[in-house]
Amino acid sequence: MRLHCAAALWLVGMAAACHAQPRLLLPPGEWSAVRPSAEHLRVSVLPREALPPRAKEGLRLTIERRSDPFYAVAVLKDVPHAIKPGTRVRFTFLARSRTQNPMRAVVEKVGPPYTPVIDLNVVLTPEWKRYTGTGVAPAFPPMGMGVRFQVGHQEGEVELADITLTDEGPDPEAAKAREAVQPEAVEKRIRQYRTGVLTVKVVDKAGRPVSGASVSVEQTRHAFLFGCNIFVLNPSDTSERQKAYQERFAALLNYATLPFYWGSFEPQEGNKQYERLDAMARWCRDRGILTKGHPLVWHEVYPRWAPADPDAAIPLLEARVKEIIHHYKGLVTYWDVLNEANNAAMYPQTGVGAWIKRDGPVQVVATALKWAREASKGTNNVLLYNDFNITAANVELIRGLQQRRMLPDAIGIQSHMHGGAWPMEKVWDTVERFAVFGKPIHFTEVTVLSGPAPSPGQSTETTPEGERQQADYVERFYSVLFSHPAVEAITWWDFSDWQAWQGAPAGFLRKDMSPKPAYERLMGLIKGRWWTKGSGTTDRAGSYRVRAYQGDYKIVVRDGRGRTKTVEARLP
Repeated sequence: MRLHCAAALWLVGMAAACHAQPRLLLPPGEWSAVRPSAEHLRVSVLPREALPPRAKEGLRLTIERRSDPFYAVAVLKDVPHAIKPGTRVRFTFLARSRTQNPMRAVVEKVGPPYTPVIDLNVVLTPEWKRYTGTGVAPAFPPMGMGVRFQVGHQEGEVELADITLTDEGPDPEAAKAREAVQPEAVEKRIRQYRTGVLTVKVVDKAGRPVSGASVSVEQTRHAFLFGCNIFVLNPSDTSERQKAYQERFAALLNYATLPFYWGSFEPQEGNKQYERLDAMARWCRDRGILTKGHPLVWHEVYPRWAPADPDAAIPLLEARVKEIIHHYKGLVTYWDVLNEANNAAMYPQTGVGAWIKRDGPVQVVATALKWAREASKGTNNVLLYNDFNITAANVELIRGLQQRRMLPDAIGIQSHMHGGAWPMEKVWDTVERFAVFGKPIHFTEVTVLSGPAPSPGQSTETTPEGERQQADYVERFYSVLFSHPAVEAITWWDFSDWQAWQGAPAGFLRKDMSPKPAYERLMGLIKGRWWTKGSGTTDRAGSYRVRAYQGDYKIVVRDGRGRTKTVEARLP
């Protein structure tokens, strides 16, 4: 755990007697309280009269000083049992807060990279409420998995009761996921969902078929969106480093994410950075690269001048959303309309965070999508909701939008893996979980490192072994996602290690813009294995057919007298 000191609190009987099925994983006994100093947190046993009905034991957490990071103030308990891979676990507890405190309740790996199995971010109410989450655990040794209640977001009081973590047995979907990510299954689906038969029909002026004509078919663009953020692009910079960045980006990718963070886009009220973003968007357009604006509404990178009161912030947010979408009509097609609503209530000091804390994430996301739809009339814009939360909380948020008939046009899933790469089964399960809504899935922010993860405020360098592992993972990750019919886009985060987020070696390129093995491996997929270039002659019916990857094509036909015709086509 990331903390400075620890104290223990002994609670007898917090968990009920163990049953054979399901197995209780949290034994009676010690809960540890962790905090930067004793002044941050006081922990006590709830008196009987304060317990909810039928609960036998409970905790009272008094947060006397907020903490940044919030997870440095917590109570925790580790699981003494070994956990088999593919085990479904169920986590449930009662909680309330008279001060309506935010809280993160997580079942996770003990120690770095703290990989979560169940992750619940909630804003507690003054009334007792039951919270439940389920997840599928990888293998853990005894004391390798633990429960944490992280409460350092704000001062106040949190009460907990009836905390249980149970082993529900083997997850029935785990075997399906393992089968789905096997290479043979992946290749079969890629052929099924990403290719089709491209038929070229050659006729003369009278409409009669021309046999024996030579036909060449060359792909010019993928229908699938292979992208990356392009935040360090500077079209006016003629340096060798910027030139290499631009050339390698355009050679590999057809999709780019542009930065519209409110605090940097409009650092002073009315001082909007349109000139910079216009130049970036035009550079992409001129190279056939589609663009996405990210994000329009977010609780972070919030301007210092913008109001913290939601009633004052909402009109400004509406004006911002509509103005930016209008400005980039026909130039920027995709928009992350709202970012991370499940987490925003953890930051009530911003206008967006306070709005979500007051009205709830479903209402706020629906409102922002409504603004964006109004501004997008007459366009082919695609509006996304984007979140790193892949748990039941985000499923419920999107289900709430579905019930209001306000689903986004696509669902954005972040997958920053600074703490360790996801197993392919988790990648597959995540897509399956959100594909049920019938909307395209975009993996919007993918990070896999080629070196050690940096500590906060530090940076780390890429390593040869890390680069090899990154390249191997990239090939499998992209193949699995490309094979799933619901996935429409993959966006990497960042293109190079130069100015990469969190100082991590996350790029396809090194800081000097030389390509890593991951760049070459992905080039071999996007412009090699998954790229169509063919030639042949028409048959007696004047037709030439080739199985081709979906996308745009240049077709050149030459008849027996040397006459040529070039046409463009799209599959499907």
